[in-house]
Amino acid sequence: MTKTQDVAWSRPAIAVLAGLGAMLTGYITYSKLTEAQVAFCKEGAGCDLVLQSAYASLFGVPLSLFGLALYLCLLLVAVLPGIDRLRWPALFGLSLAGVTFTGYLVYLLVFELSTFCLYCAGSAVLISAIFLLTLLGHRWEQPDNLVIAGLGVVLAGMAASYGAFTVQSAQAGPVPYATALAKHLRNSGAKFYGAAWCPHCKQQKAYFGEEAMRFVPYVECSPSGQPDGTQTPACQEAGIQSYPTWIIDGRTYTGEYELDKLAEISGYQKPTAEAGKS
Repeated sequence: MTKTQDVAWSRPAIAVLAGLGAMLTGYITYSKLTEAQVAFCKEGAGCDLVLQSAYASLFGVPLSLFGLALYLCLLLVAVLPGIDRLRWPALFGLSLAGVTFTGYLVYLLVFELSTFCLYCAGSAVLISAIFLLTLLGHRWEQPDNLVIAGLGVVLAGMAASYGAFTVQSAQAGPVPYATALAKHLRNSGAKFYGAAWCPHCKQQKAYFGEEAMRFVPYVECSPSGQPDGTQTPACQEAGIQSYPTWIIDGRTYTGEYELDKLAEISGYQKPTAEAGKS
């Protein structure tokens, strides 16, 4: 592969992918700042859950804004003339930093939020593709130095990602009891089946509060939102006969439950500092 071939196909491809990434993160940033519902995502669904979580911002700045800045930097480095000596090292460093940070965010998505976000997945694919193009679309004269530099970027990126979110979490204080319990229920595979018209379901939701309810594994059973006897397929398959119904560890519990009782049923240990609180 010659240097001319490198420029002929890899730079335009990186520029296109970076442009797509900028549009994606720009849209998410706009939605976050205006509190608008993102497209292809219902309220309380994966993407909405992610955007409303504490991990959607870093020290008050939407996380997607950092992604937008990264994609714009990659786009500029890919298209600007007269920077041939710095172009590929810059593309390598920026894209690897993006992949490292994205990897940490995927970890949070899977193990902390336990949900799927279409936009997060799209951005992860784009930044990973840019990194692969940077590696494979250029003839690196000293690959050994590339490995050493890459290791340094990864270690620094992991430390910065973990440190930033740890500091932010410490400043925010402990996770509220209702939110911690809701996450525990979601992670344990529990399900809360209810109907929009059901007053006991509304009371059950009120026990958690609006913020924590975003993490509760809630399943809506009424397709029409009216007490007309119809059920969604998911509720029919689960054999739901009354609302609210909880299925926790394979056992069925009907009626509304206060948070402490749900914690007891699901095996959640309330932190000592939260004892006696709900």
